Amino acid sequence: MSTPQISVVIPTYNRATIVGKALESVFAQTLAPREIIVVNDGSKDNTAEVLAGYGGRIVAITQPNAGLSGARNTGIKAATSEWIAFLDDDDEWTPTRLATAVETIGRHPDVPVHATNTAIVMEDGSEHDMFTLRGRTATEHMRVDRPLSWILGGCFFAQTIVARRDLLIDVGLFRKTFYEDMDMFIRLAARAPWTVDVRRALRLIRRPGEDLALSTIWRSKPVENFEALARIHREALASVARDEAEKQMVRSGLAANLFELGRALLAKGEHARARTCFAESAMHAPRLHSRLKARLAATLGETGIKLVDLLKPRRKGLYRSSAPKS
Repeated sequence: MSTPQISVVIPTYNRATIVGKALESVFAQTLAPREIIVVNDGSKDNTAEVLAGYGGRIVAITQPNAGLSGARNTGIKAATSEWIAFLDDDDEWTPTRLATAVETIGRHPDVPVHATNTAIVMEDGSEHDMFTLRGRTATEHMRVDRPLSWILGGCFFAQTIVARRDLLIDVGLFRKTFYEDMDMFIRLAARAPWTVDVRRALRLIRRPGEDLALSTIWRSKPVENFEALARIHREALASVARDEAEKQMVRSGLAANLFELGRALLAKGEHARARTCFAESAMHAPRLHSRLKARLAATLGETGIKLVDLLKPRRKGLYRSSAPKS
């Protein structure tokens, strides 16, 4: 059997000073890709000049700014391989990333999506294992017929998957939305099983000020964020969730995101839309307290939320967010 061919797609925007590090991590692969497609998404710095310096080692495409999803889609369409791997311009792969994918494809030739673990590299150089942070255990080349809980648990990024090009196109490519990775993953999970590999093939680099910048962007558009998450959970409920446990998990997430969307709409003075979100949240909430809180919010607004909070027993412990990077 011939070795599977993989095209690497790297979108870049105004990252002339660091895109080279991402490229070097691809050049350093123990198994070379068929092609490296770098999509310059309307950069205003000297990215085009930097990419030109690599000559025929890469396929450089320049386009007007279309955002991350648009740039990835351009790369997918231009690719000539059966398989697509993604890398962002500010991240790096470990040297065996593509070899791991090819090995897994050989073991599971019927599976169209292969996902790996991530090392989150902090500013001080320390590394954290993504699966451990998410409370997940895995082995090498592990087949997962129902990857929904992994996806909604925020275990993967686009940079950690290798997928069949025809399937990516068939499900409609990436959408321009918040949480574009999770949005795509839900559609992929509706079609076929995945494999999951415990090995950390991606090094997600946290650079100075990045977390603060991302948090500022997130807080500045809470309505758009929670609208996207609610839509993703609705789609998961309609197309992916099958057994009762999966449906309960998705409904719980949908209820939580609808409630937060309602709060964000209240803050903007959109009371009618907020009431609709609270009412739908109450329909899906699995716990009595959550249902009561949503129903009171639907009738009394923020006053109802505060009232239920006052009646809620205080609990000790730590709560961890599982919201994924987008």
